[in-house]
Amino acid sequence: MKKSDRILALHRAVEAMARGDFTPSIPIADDDIGHLGKSLRKLSSYLQKQFDKNQSLYRIMVECNLNLRLIDVLNHIYESFQDHLPYDRISLALIENDKNKLKLHWARANYSNLELNTGYSFPITDSTLQKLIESQEMLIIDDLSAYLEKHSESNLIQTATKEGIHSCLICPLIATGKPIGFILFSCRKKNIYKKPHRDLSLQIASHLALIIEKTKLYRGIKLNKQLIAQKKSLEQRVTHDALTGLFNRPAIFNILRKQILHAKRSGLGIAVIMIDIDRFKSINDTCGHLIGDAVLCEVAERLTRSARSHEYIGRYGGEEFLAIVSPYDQEGALKAAERFRNAVACQEVSTNQMFIPVTISLGVAISTEQETLDENLLLKKADEALYLAKHKGRNRVELASLNDKKDAMDA
Repeated sequence: MKKSDRILALHRAVEAMARGDFTPSIPIADDDIGHLGKSLRKLSSYLQKQFDKNQSLYRIMVECNLNLRLIDVLNHIYESFQDHLPYDRISLALIENDKNKLKLHWARANYSNLELNTGYSFPITDSTLQKLIESQEMLIIDDLSAYLEKHSESNLIQTATKEGIHSCLICPLIATGKPIGFILFSCRKKNIYKKPHRDLSLQIASHLALIIEKTKLYRGIKLNKQLIAQKKSLEQRVTHDALTGLFNRPAIFNILRKQILHAKRSGLGIAVIMIDIDRFKSINDTCGHLIGDAVLCEVAERLTRSARSHEYIGRYGGEEFLAIVSPYDQEGALKAAERFRNAVACQEVSTNQMFIPVTISLGVAISTEQETLDENLLLKKADEALYLAKHKGRNRVELASLNDKKDAMDA
């Protein structure tokens, strides 16, 4: 790849990360530009990891507000934080109503033959539990065997050691200023928990304590129509863009992944369409951002009205949209893209007593073969086709070729 092309590729990668796409195609090599590419790859990996962590924490908060079952939240925690917090096992223990015992209410591990099973209880007089309750602070044990030598009377530590646990992070769940239980992250390696793990576990514990209190408050109460409406409204906010009402970026990407899996199982085709409003910056600069927002909303509305039941449209970022159409062959996908283009171009956008001509350019990538049913490949090819549509004069549809799959995935 030419030096100028690589610099352009790095520039486009930075712009993609600024839009929230943390997995752009970044060329690397052994020269200075290549080293910059390596640094950008490290940055994109870090940003993606932070984004995933924040999304997982946000989901806990959402589930707290939705008043979902406690077990749903616990399973979400176990499945979502393995890349951010090391554990072989997570346990939830709650203080019983009589304040005399701590009972294990839930546990999940990546191994069998658990010694600490659900229903297991410990007296509050256990030395380790007393220390935790009195201090209301997190306890990190780097070496359970060494800790047991100094606290041989602790039944909790004895049982955990029998299970092969070597390090443990025990975080109190505090509600109304008092401990109501603990979440325990356990690992079969020693000296595993560091400061970032401490900070993340405290965030998880605060959300978990909230939902436990809400679960107790609403236990036995059937959700009425108002609660159901609130739940649906919150789900809408989680999965939809606040401005346009379309699927937001995480939601449309989730749909893409599901449709690719469906296409692989069924042998049907899938089309990815990248859509960009032509000369949108000029509209913003000339008419102002409020008018620009109105144009975005009107384009989103026209795309939605023209979409069929098996066509999904989301906001990709800025003035870009992403459409997933499946099942589809080439002819059907191109007809859909033309339908979207015409829906926007057929009439000027009327806003604030102004009539603004608006058009869109579209890049289409279609796959009917197993080897090209790849999320990154389809997005890359659709983006390249969109760039070509812009280059050829805008307000048009361009079809990408997926024949050079190897070259596309190696670039």
